[in-house]
This record gives sequence, structure tokens and C-alpha cells, in this order.
Amino acid sequence: MYCTMSVGLTARMLRWLRRMNLVLSIRWARMPMKIKTLVVIWLVIFIGSWAVYFKYSSYTELCREDACRAIICDRYHKGIITGPLCPALCDDHTITLNQCLSSHPANQVYQGWLHGAKQIIMKCNLAPIFHDGIDREMPYERPEKGSSMDDFREMLQDFLERNLGKGEHNALQTRILNAADINNDGKVTLAEAKSIWALLQVNEFFMMMILQDSEHTPKLEGFCGDTYFVQRVDTNRLYGIHIPWVFEIFLPTSYRQAMDQWFTPSWPKKAKIAVGLLEFVEEIFDSSHGTFHMCKTSHTNIGYTNKHDLKMIDLRNLYPAEVLKETLTEKTCSKNSDCELTEDCSSMCDETASRCTGELVQPNLSKICVVLHDYLLKEVPAGIKDELTALLDKCSRLTTNTEDMQVHHSLILNNLKSLLWKQISDVQDS
Repeated sequence: MYCTMSVGLTARMLRWLRRMNLVLSIRWARMPMKIKTLVVIWLVIFIGSWAVYFKYSSYTELCREDACRAIICDRYHKGIITGPLCPALCDDHTITLNQCLSSHPANQVYQGWLHGAKQIIMKCNLAPIFHDGIDREMPYERPEKGSSMDDFREMLQDFLERNLGKGEHNALQTRILNAADINNDGKVTLAEAKSIWALLQVNEFFMMMILQDSEHTPKLEGFCGDTYFVQRVDTNRLYGIHIPWVFEIFLPTSYRQAMDQWFTPSWPKKAKIAVGLLEFVEEIFDSSHGTFHMCKTSHTNIGYTNKHDLKMIDLRNLYPAEVLKETLTEKTCSKNSDCELTEDCSSMCDETASRCTGELVQPNLSKICVVLHDYLLKEVPAGIKDELTALLDKCSRLTTNTEDMQVHHSLILNNLKSLLWKQISDVQDS
């Protein structure tokens, strides 16, 4: 009886909505053009005002430059932390910040200038003051007072083996210790050790230390405590248009995809950017420090300079294979979807053991080819269209459980690079 009443009410409500829709349509059709224009203008003003209000309230929540400076400089003046850029940030005030780029209150990001001459990006970690339920090591708790240099070296060695696996990490350890020794006196003080240790807990900083020699990642400019500064390179996103979300939600997907393609460089320049991206995938596939996985391969994380050289915009979602394997194998599961960390990083479920296998399903190359598929096939030269389409399709289907995956990976990667480089060379020669 209850179900019958509910169905009856729903049916009557639908009939009422249809009648209202019909009435409004008729009234709109009979409405004079001036009234229609006023209604449209009123709607635009209403949506615009709402968007401005939302942006302002979001800004005050996301942008806490004063809190960042106050926390960092208080700890610096108390001698808890140090860093090569602490004096410029806290004493000389020669670091000026002029634009907030934050996307989360816990991760403060600002654009600014160092000594009025060099453009920089400041990244300030406020995660410890946000009680989100995640079990984090509080910054500056380690190493403890009284620890020796040998103790700190052992801490670093354990950290590197835990994150990168067993192996030879002496060169990386030396690089970290040299970065910590800000006055170059061959010693690491407690404040220096606490600062670099806190920074190593920030995944992006750790990735930057490892990929310091890569031409595809931003360069570190210095730090103060666990706040770090990177080189700001004028970059365009892979698709060079950014639409405010208020308008984007009303855009059909097909229109958005078409608009994306309007704001891309010419095809040879897109090919050069793609080659840089493939080179970056090659760098992290089997580096001297192991393999690293991209757990977010959205085109918004990929940029390029005015010379169309690839620059990775965000390394926060790049993780060592060892870390991902450990995280996944600790997860219990009953189906494959239980083993998904992100859309781009997931493994299979071993149902007999009720544990995730820890072996990622998709290699980086496969994820990147999905991103490059529409990007490169738009306005592709007719002479290579079929070959490039076949390569990108084969690449997109590549999985880690493919027999001889490493051979297929290298073959597809080299074929793609060769095909694209040939086109770029032919254009330059002509």
C-alpha cells in the first residue's frame, strides 16, 4: 500500500512539473523581447555575483600567507628550523609574494619574487594544523636532541631504503646532506637536520631531490624549515585554456574538447612537447633510484615553456614503486576495485589471499598515451596518421601483465619518439 501511494505521488508530481514546464515555455514565448533581455541580464548578473562571492570566500579559506610566514618565522627565530632562504623570508623581507595559487588550505602555494629579480613559487605545508584523521609525523620531532651525525645518516639510509628499496643510495644521501648543510661547513646542526628531515616527508620535495638533474622538472631554489621554493618557469598547460568552473559545468563535453584544441600550438610544436613527455616517462621508468609511477596523469599537470620544452607542473602525485607496492599489499580486498589508490594507480586483487598484489596494472607510458591520443591526432600530417594512430592505440592498451612488458614498453616508446622526431626534423629542415 505504501509503495502504491509513493508511486501515485511521484506520477502526480511529474505531471505537475510537465504542466509547469509547458506554462513557463508558453509564457516565455509570449514575453516581449525587452523583458527577455532583462531576464537574461539579471541571470548573468546573479551568476556572476555568486561566482565572485564564491571566489572571495574560497580565497580567504585557501590563501593564508600571513599564517605561513608567522609559523615559519616564529620557529626560525626560536632556532628550531633553518634554511638558506629563512633570512630573506623572515628578516630582510626580500621574498615578495604577489599571487595565491593554493588549491587546498593545507597546501599553500604562492607566486612571487626573490630579491626582486628571480621569479619563484613558494610551497608552505600547513597539514599539521588541519586535523584530517591522517596519522602524520609532526614536523621537527626528529631527529631528537642529542642525536649524532651517525644517527642521522642511519635515519636517512633507512628512509631511502624504505622508499626506494634496497640498493646503493650513497650519492642521493650525500646530495641530501649537502642541501641540509646550508653554511657549507661540513656539519649538519640539529636545526638543519630537523628542517631537511621535515622536507623529505613532503613527497614533491623528495621527488625533486631525486630528479634534480632532469630538464623536465622545476629546479629547487631553497627552503626554510619545511617550506620550499622552486623556480617559476612561464609555462602553458598542455591545453592552453582555463575556464572558470562556474561556466565549465554548463559546457557540454564535446564543446569543451573542441575549445581545448583551439588553444594548442601548431602540430610540430605539439610533437616536440610530446617527445619531452615521453623522455620524462623514460627517465622515471628505470632510473638509478628505481621506478616511479604517475598517479595523476591529467593534462592539467603537464606544461610547456615558450620554447615548447616540456615541464611537469606538479610532482605531488609521483611516487616510488616501493611506496605504492607497500601501500597496496597492506590493503585487504575482495574485488579489484578495492585495490584502487587513484584512477591511475591500481593493482589486482588476489582473492585467495584477500590482499592486493601491489603490481600496478597500467605503466606510465600507457597513461601518457591516453592523454596524448586526441592531442596529437588533431591536425596530424596525413602521411603518418595511420602509423601514429596504431602506435598510440597499442600504447594505450599496454598493461604490466603483458608478456615481455619491458620489451614492448621500450619498443613502443622508441617508435613513438622516432616517428615524432622525424616529423619535427623534417619541418625544421624545410
